[in-house]
Amino acid sequence: MPVPRRHAPPRGDVCSRPALLTGTSSEYLGRRALPKILRERPVVVVLGPSGVGKTCVAHRVAAPDGSALVLGAREVQEALVERVAQRGWSERLLTVRALVLDGPVWLRNRPAAVDALCELLYARSDAGFRTLVCQGTSDASVEELMGRMPAGSLAVIGLRFPKGSRGRLRFARRACDELAIPRTAARSTDLIEPWGYARVMAALQEWKRKQG
Repeated sequence: MPVPRRHAPPRGDVCSRPALLTGTSSEYLGRRALPKILRERPVVVVLGPSGVGKTCVAHRVAAPDGSALVLGAREVQEALVERVAQRGWSERLLTVRALVLDGPVWLRNRPAAVDALCELLYARSDAGFRTLVCQGTSDASVEELMGRMPAGSLAVIGLRFPKGSRGRLRFARRACDELAIPRTAARSTDLIEPWGYARVMAALQEWKRKQG
């Protein structure tokens, strides 16, 4: 794969400091307005453990109306192959208003692929379009991209699961409402280890099955 020309940093962003935000997925979902920095930075990276809600948050930040084009890890790989064959990125990827790259992987030992993806990110930023990148695995692929981006173009969201019993039970009670079961079913779900949204939902669904 030929190494693409490096673009100048995206224009129009006078802040050169990197932006790092942390929290749970619920803080970035729903009707609450997104932080200004997330609305302004052209590239947003979403990090966090498996099942923490990275994809949902990325969709909401990229395009609250659900209009973002989403490429999974396999589709990102296919797009890279197409870029080599066509000697350039497809017009669709360059001009779609909001793009989500959900889990690019295997980039650590592929500097040309990293260069090509950065070329896409720069070109989209220069054109005024937004790109969200989700961490898919722990192979450091997203970190490779982050290391190539100018600080003023990038915002990073670090997602975590709720800390402590209060936050965990709050999620479980909301889940009870969604499942139309009594909130008492949430008792002791904060003690599940390893704790995660999917494990809590599975426990509540099992409770509902046994009751029904």
